[in-house]
Amino acid sequence: MNEIEEAVCWSGPAVIILFTLGVSESWLPENAFTVAAMSPDHVERYPLGPDPEGRRGIVQSYDLAFDDIDRDFVPYLRECLQKASTEAEGIAWLGFEGSFHYDNLFTDEVADKIYGYCIPGGAPAAIWDDETLKSDRWKHEIAEVRAVLERDLPMPHRD
Repeated sequence: MNEIEEAVCWSGPAVIILFTLGVSESWLPENAFTVAAMSPDHVERYPLGPDPEGRRGIVQSYDLAFDDIDRDFVPYLRECLQKASTEAEGIAWLGFEGSFHYDNLFTDEVADKIYGYCIPGGAPAAIWDDETLKSDRWKHEIAEVRAVLERDLPMPHRD
């Protein structure tokens, strides 16, 4: 079992945490995660409070639980990310438990805790291997997601 698998299985079944940050207030329905001939055994939805700094956008979190980890998750995750980004009208990403904090969205500090993303109009990226997760290339890709965040959902100007 690699580090990604260990992280998503820390509580027993595999729990893939998918986050969205966008302008849509609508939740993705549970059946939205039935793609690529796969379906989670259970879906939990969690609204996250607004950014204390006032960034525009709505953050939502989805826990996708799977009893069976012996699957090829990458194609499935890419499709989920694409769908979630489109529906949220923003960014979708996959992060480990405890990786979300407004101060660290897509920073170098959390790049190795994000294993997938999709930006508006972009191709989804999902990884399932530790080497890529720890690479400089991946860190650079996450920094590019941060640039999209700053461009599309900028912090409000303070007077």
